[in-house]
Amino acid sequence: MRRFDNFRRSRNEQDKLLAKICIYAFILLAALILFEKVIGNLPNIGSSITKATNYLNTLTAPFLMGFAIAYVMNPFLNFFEKIFKKSGAFFQNHVKITRILSILINYVIIIGGTVWIVIYLVPEVRDSIITFATNVTAYSDAMNVRIQNFFDRIVYINSADVNNVINRLLAPVKDISQNAPELLETIAVNVYGFGRITIQFIMAIFIAFYMLLDKERFSLKAKKGIYTFFPEEKADVILRSAIRTHHIFQNFIVGKAVDSLIIGILAFIGLNLMKAPYPLILSLIIGVTNMIPYFGPFIGAIPAILITLLIDPPLAIAVGIFVLILQQFDGNYLGPKILGNSVDLNPLWIILAVLIGGAFMGPVGMFVGVPVFATIKTFASEYVNRKYTEKYPTGDPLSIQTDAQEQPGKIK
Repeated sequence: MRRFDNFRRSRNEQDKLLAKICIYAFILLAALILFEKVIGNLPNIGSSITKATNYLNTLTAPFLMGFAIAYVMNPFLNFFEKIFKKSGAFFQNHVKITRILSILINYVIIIGGTVWIVIYLVPEVRDSIITFATNVTAYSDAMNVRIQNFFDRIVYINSADVNNVINRLLAPVKDISQNAPELLETIAVNVYGFGRITIQFIMAIFIAFYMLLDKERFSLKAKKGIYTFFPEEKADVILRSAIRTHHIFQNFIVGKAVDSLIIGILAFIGLNLMKAPYPLILSLIIGVTNMIPYFGPFIGAIPAILITLLIDPPLAIAVGIFVLILQQFDGNYLGPKILGNSVDLNPLWIILAVLIGGAFMGPVGMFVGVPVFATIKTFASEYVNRKYTEKYPTGDPLSIQTDAQEQPGKIK
């Protein structure tokens, strides 16, 4: 009887094992069939995902642009509100009117600047680019003649070799300039894309208006959401971290924008006084590239010197010296005055942030990478310091080692 029970028990275990194997085999077979179907329809799935992503981008673009506009305008809004509130009791008692007036002043400045760019700046830049592109071959030939005449007087240097080297260095400039008219024409013809961006921008302006008008209410709702989904202690940490990140980003973005605008204006004035060719293009290049930390001034100086060198070589030396002085003024005086200690990163970390940001997001990443790294560095340093203090609550072993190095006779 006992043998029969053992046999029945082992038979049941074998049946369970066989059933488990069959289930696993069925799941594996179903997974293989599903995988084969997915691979077979991969192009359709990819196109569906692309369509959904494009639709989502089109839907969210005005809100993201509106948030970006409101985020950049917020410190200027606070500035004008303070001025209004200091000017009289009426504005202190009517907060809504003060807020609307401050927003409208910001919009007048932005819309006025945009109209000025469209009416004056864009045509000037376009005409300058087309003129430069049309004459670049003549500039190059004239420079080759000047170089040949100069080096022909030197017996030990072959002027043809020097010309070949310089022509190779200027080949990218020639290619870009020769393709510039076609590029401008392509941009002008693409009316659909321009119209779509214009509509999104107009919608973003209205969205930004309501975001700024009720920014306290939106902030309160966001805080309620955080406290709803997270424990109170963790919610406090999230809010404190968000506020600190906001200050790092806003101080850096607004400060760098104001700094680059001033540098661009100073470059335009200086290049005009020097009678440099195409001062508007050169000052735009210098101002825009100055937004990129550390590398930006050098990136902006190279095309300015090369373009001037192509047209007027003696003047290129003066332009190079002027740009160098402007960079030193920005790096040692203007930048620290405007930005202060907003990022608190040494040059090595700034270089790393610019390189990694540029590798992932191009020029935008080169700009945004610095405040991102500054935020990560701030929180990482605080975390390490907190853990270090928890591990050594009674004393700092590093300070003991430092004392021992300074006074080796005291500690044995």
